[in-house]
Order: sequence, then C-alpha cells, then structure tokens
Amino acid sequence: MFIGRMSVGLDIGSKFIKLAGMQRHGNTGTVKIFGHIATPTGMVENGLINNPGEVGQELGKLVEQLKLKGSRVISALSGQQVYTRLLTLPAMHMDEMRTAALYQSTGFLPISIDDITADIYPVRQFDEPEGRMAEVFFVAARKTQAENLVQTCRIAGLKLTILEIEPLALKSLYYPQTCNDKVYGIVNIGAQRSYLSIFQDHNPVFLRSIAFGCSAFFLQIPQVAQGERRLEDLSAEEPECRTLLRNLIDELVRSLDYFRLQNKEDKIASILLCGGCARLNGIDELLGRELNIPVQLGKIDRNLKLPQNISEQQKNDLCFDYPIALGLALRGEHKQ
Repeated sequence: MFIGRMSVGLDIGSKFIKLAGMQRHGNTGTVKIFGHIATPTGMVENGLINNPGEVGQELGKLVEQLKLKGSRVISALSGQQVYTRLLTLPAMHMDEMRTAALYQSTGFLPISIDDITADIYPVRQFDEPEGRMAEVFFVAARKTQAENLVQTCRIAGLKLTILEIEPLALKSLYYPQTCNDKVYGIVNIGAQRSYLSIFQDHNPVFLRSIAFGCSAFFLQIPQVAQGERRLEDLSAEEPECRTLLRNLIDELVRSLDYFRLQNKEDKIASILLCGGCARLNGIDELLGRELNIPVQLGKIDRNLKLPQNISEQQKNDLCFDYPIALGLALRGEHKQ
C-alpha cells in the first residue's frame, strides 16, 4: 500500500547533485521523479560543502525544476572526515551505549568530541565471563559538515529530516542481491573518491575511503576527456584502464587484508560494485580476479519499479549515477 507522501533522497557529490523521489511500499518502492544538476566547481570536497550559500542556490534550481520545494529529504554524510570504528561495549540501553561509545572515541578521534556529531549502529551481542557484551559500529563526523548540509537544504527550500551514512543507503538498495550472504562488501566508485564498506548480517562493520574516482579516466585518457569515448565504450582490460585501476585494486587488497586480519572467522561471500565507474566494461570481472572474491554489478530493479516512460540512457543513469539518492529515498524517514 502506497504511502501518501513521497520519500526523497539527496546526494550532493563533488561533480553532481542528485535528487530522487519515490513512493515506498514496504521494503520496495516506485521511482516517481529524479534529476541532477552540476555541483558548483570546488564547492564540495571530500564530502564537505565549502559554500552552503552557493551550493544551496544551485540545488534550489533543481528543486524548482522537479517541483519539490518544501519537501522533506534524507541525505548522507561522506568523505574522509567521517570517522568509523567497530567498538565492543557492555550491553546496555542504546542511549547509554551512545554515551559510552562517545567516551571511548576520545582515544582515537583526531578531533575533540565537542566538534563532532555521532551515532552507533548495533552489530551483535555475545556473552563473556564478565557479562553480556555488544559490538556497535561507531560513526562520527564534524559538526560543520552536518551543519553545512542542513543550511544548504534550507537555502534550497528543502527540509533535511535524517542524516545517514552512504553505505546504509546502498545496503537498503541492494538488499535483494545480498540477502543470503552473511558477510559481503559494497564498493562505490564516485567521481573523486571510492570506498569499501563491509557488512556482517547486514550490519556495517568496516568502512575504508580510497583516493580514486572516475575523474581519473577523464583526466588521463584524451579520448574520454574530449568526449569521443564514454566509460561504457572502454574495457577494463585495456592497458590504459588497467594502469588507472591499479591504485584502486591495490587499496582494495590492502583493505580486505586488514579486515581479514581483524575478522579471521568471517569470509566475505561477495562484493557489489556501484557508482559511475561501474559503467566500465568488464570491471566486475577484473576486480573479481584480482580480489579473488565474486564481484557483481549492483542492480536497482530488484526492489524498485522504474518509470515506464524513460529512455534506456535514463535507466542506465539511474543504475550507475543515482544509487545513493535512491537508497536514501528507499530507507525513508524511519531507519531500518
């Protein structure tokens, strides 16, 4: 049964700002509206909005175009200034565990806890001789990052109701592909940066940011930069592409080795690949061989119904460019 109000996801990236609205029904949804606009040059770096006024005005143009003024939206924090850690605490009420996690974070955060906004996501509980214990995934970001996003939305005529982290949005979107895996990863390759997130029983347990993005292809391959070839026209096996992907692969290998060192009993069953660089032909097969883990492209049509009147190009754009906005809209205003 459809809900009366549309659920809207907002993804503000370094190259593009994307909005997606859908009618949710249970854990699925029907995409009703979507669109994007270029991010003002240099105004969003590593997930931080440097100029909320300018970005908000540009976002406002997209809001007007999609007739979403006054809408409630869900968005996400991302970038190097989002700090994560898997913590073990005595099992207690969630509010008490949040306080305990914040206190424990003073030992590893590079900034004062007075300057952060933080939350925890329960992973599992287990018994130890000293009593019941809980593992939680701790997430913190600079208050400035969150405040600038709230201000940007306000200037654009939107009301930000929930702030998430991107991996949780992607988990919701790709659940049909991962529902049978106890431990799995998602690799999202954005314009400037990528990240690897690992889930155990669909709870986040590991997040690693990687300094590699699609822009490398536009900067290093003249035919792509000049618009003569698109990413989907390239093969990951071409020497130029393999050279560019080497840094990404090496970082993924190091990150996976570190995860395995800390979680020796957990075998990663599969990795989902998404983001603009997933357009590159054969990149899933190349990564699968290099990482020795099955890699598959993320699919959005397993739990989303797409508009019937859109072109194949628009369907591809939704698949490769909108997964975060779609995942945020699918999560809706009630955390899953």
